[in-house]
Formats: sequence, structure tokens, C-alpha cells
Amino acid sequence: MRPDTPIPGANLLADTRHYAWHRPPDIADYDQAVDFMIKKIDDPYETQMVMAMLQIDAQISTIVSTLLLQSVSVGKFGIDLALLTAGPLARYIEIMAKNANTPYEMGIRDKDEIVITPTLLKQALGIVDPDDEPEMPEEETPALEQPTGGLMTMPDEAVAPQDEQMAMLGGVEEEEELEPEDELS
Repeated sequence: MRPDTPIPGANLLADTRHYAWHRPPDIADYDQAVDFMIKKIDDPYETQMVMAMLQIDAQISTIVSTLLLQSVSVGKFGIDLALLTAGPLARYIEIMAKNANTPYEMGIRDKDEIVITPTLLKQALGIVDPDDEPEMPEEETPALEQPTGGLMTMPDEAVAPQDEQMAMLGGVEEEEELEPEDELS
């Protein structure tokens, strides 16, 4: 009985020249890549697909990454050029959605955006219940001392005393050096 698994090492003998991403891309110019993608979206079938995705609340960033991944997989342009064309393509889809009065979401959150929670909203409106406030510990925790020196400097309190270091190295303490007696006289 023969197992249904690949033969070990078969991938080393496979002909990979026919994969699209192993050949030079068809488009290597930024302007040509943007024009290609816009013409692709302007195709009636693709426009219908993009608008249908927007209507099921797909984010524009998801639509753009899907379209670009398709183009990269067939060898139209490389991954780096796909990343560069993502911005203009997202803006174009946003304009299409606005013109069609279709609600959309870009799918990109601002890092500095404040997430509004019920507690934050109550604080902003001045409606703070004493029960909602988290209890703070009575004791203050002492602040940690910042280490001085360089990044790799060992803190002073981490250095073991000499006798402890010797015990860690095998428990052999250094014997006092005996003064050599007078040389043979």
C-alpha cells in the first residue's frame, strides 16, 4: 500500500520556472501598475464585485489587499510595487463608494484614536458613580530604581560577594599564597 503523502525531496526536483512569482513581473513601473489596477476595477464585472463587497460591509483595505494579491500571484507586478499601489487604489475605491452612496469603512485605525468606552463616556459627561470607580490600593508601591550605566551593565545589587562567587565556581577558595622561603642557601 502506498501512502498519499509527497515523496521526500520531490520539491527539490520540481520545475518551478513556471510559477509566475519566479519570473520578472509584467509591470515594473508605478504609474503603469496604478493604471492597470484602475482599468481592472473599471471592468463592469470587477466594479460589480467591489460594490457587492462594500455592501456586505467588507473594508476597503480588505478589498484592496485581495485585488493586489491576485495581481501579484499571476505575475503582473511584484510585492513591493503592490504595496506602493495600495494607497491610490484604496482612494479610488473610496471615491467609487462615495459616488454610489454606498457606506464604507477604510479598515485602518489611527493609533492615537481614543476608544470610547462606557466608563470614559460617563467621566466625560460628569456622571461617575462611586460604585463604578475602581478601588485603588491603599499602599503606594515604591518606585523602581532606574539602573545606571549602559544597557548591558550589571546592577550593583546583582553582584554576589566574593565568597559566594567562589562557592558557585566549585567551592574552592583561593589559598593564601605562601611566601617562598629563602631559596636554597
